[in-house]
Amino acid sequence: MSGTIDIAPDKHRVLRTTIKLVLIAAAAYALWRWVDWTRVRATLLTMSAGGVLLAIALAWADRVVMSLKWRQLVRAGGGTLRVRDAVSIYFQTSFADHVLPNLIASEALRVYLGRVRAIPAPLLLGSMAIERMIGALAAIALAGAGLLVVAAQLEPQMRGAFIDVIVIASVIGALAILAAWWTPLHRLAGRALRRWIPPKLFSLFGRLSQTLVAYRAQPATLIANFLMAVGENLLTILSFYVIGRALGVQLPLVPFFAVIAVTSLVRRVAMYVEGRGLGEGSAILMFTLLGVQKDAAVALTFAHYAVWLAAALPGAYLLLRSGVSVREVARRSALS
Repeated sequence: MSGTIDIAPDKHRVLRTTIKLVLIAAAAYALWRWVDWTRVRATLLTMSAGGVLLAIALAWADRVVMSLKWRQLVRAGGGTLRVRDAVSIYFQTSFADHVLPNLIASEALRVYLGRVRAIPAPLLLGSMAIERMIGALAAIALAGAGLLVVAAQLEPQMRGAFIDVIVIASVIGALAILAAWWTPLHRLAGRALRRWIPPKLFSLFGRLSQTLVAYRAQPATLIANFLMAVGENLLTILSFYVIGRALGVQLPLVPFFAVIAVTSLVRRVAMYVEGRGLGEGSAILMFTLLGVQKDAAVALTFAHYAVWLAAALPGAYLLLRSGVSVREVARRSALS
């Protein structure tokens, strides 16, 4: 029995690593084969300092809104979380998100930092799950609105591809809502897991179920959180727009916002599938399919990543000050 427990995770890690290496190799070949790096470099050097600073300020505002959004859910669940602690945690996880290969590790870091601040585990996990769910719904809503705006400018096959992405994301969002709030599913999962997990972990699962279901009784909180999620997504889109204009990408304001709304949803889905590299690669592909020159698309995506990494650097300082080992967090999340 113990052998099975030891071998399965190893096989899973080998498969994930193989998939990542294949994707990285394919992306590296595509970038080498089809991208003129001299033009990408020249495009990046055209960015003004003012544009970079404004994009960084927007990224900081995005982190603050996200931290307030999460803090609202923690407080609605009866927990205590100071504003400065919520902002600090989000800056640290934002830095981890940009330097680690997947979102799981940064979320594991948020769990660790939340537990350090004495947030009960069920409330911590439940608030994070509801926050992610509402954020996804906001992204789907904006992408749907964006598709309506740009549909007339797209080829039929592109409209079909966009609709497919939105439908897939909507189905995932609906499943997330069922998983969070449909109590019969919780009971079914509880009966299935009870034999296989320790009593302490099963008790945590029961309390997590209660926490998730309790949010259903607070529609005002959920609506306010959704509006904050829309605002946070708009900040992300605005930062893309600022960077794009600084790089000379010539698209009118409304179509650019619409395109980025759809592209951001594609990136979100891709990053949950297998990390940041796939998310950024999908963004480059989407921009080129929407008429942006491939070199400009690469420059825009790279510039966006670099600006947001620079904006997350305060999180690196906070991580060093707190003594948290990002490598250890990444290792534990990979084992899970």
